[in-house]
Amino acid sequence: MKQLTLNRILVAVAVAGFVFLFADSIIEHWDILKKEPMSLVPVITSVIGILITLVTFIAWKNRWIKILQTFLCVVLCVGAAGVYFHISDSDEDEKTEAVKEPKHEEKEKPLLAPLAFAGVAVVGLLGTARKWEAEVK
Repeated sequence: MKQLTLNRILVAVAVAGFVFLFADSIIEHWDILKKEPMSLVPVITSVIGILITLVTFIAWKNRWIKILQTFLCVVLCVGAAGVYFHISDSDEDEKTEAVKEPKHEEKEKPLLAPLAFAGVAVVGLLGTARKWEAEVK
């Protein structure tokens, strides 16, 4: 195995982050997975993230690093889109609550939870950025 540098440790943290995001997305979206296809986006993104970051961590080749960087930029967009959908859905819920009576108590959508995707992406991008001064030989 290649030397375990700070860059690779940060990518390993990103792998762990995607694993936790996968588990959290499954748990939080379990009730609506079949009703709303958009709820599959965080699940699919985290599965792809686990695979790409794990392969990059193990192989640590320039080609995989570039693929990971591109994917992490997409993950930033997924996080921003998730925040938008959570906020817009809560605005619609507030409007419809005034019109009709609630039949049953639904779980409130966490407005900033999708930003966790952006946080994992930033950690991964830091890990794939230029080498730290301590690593230069």
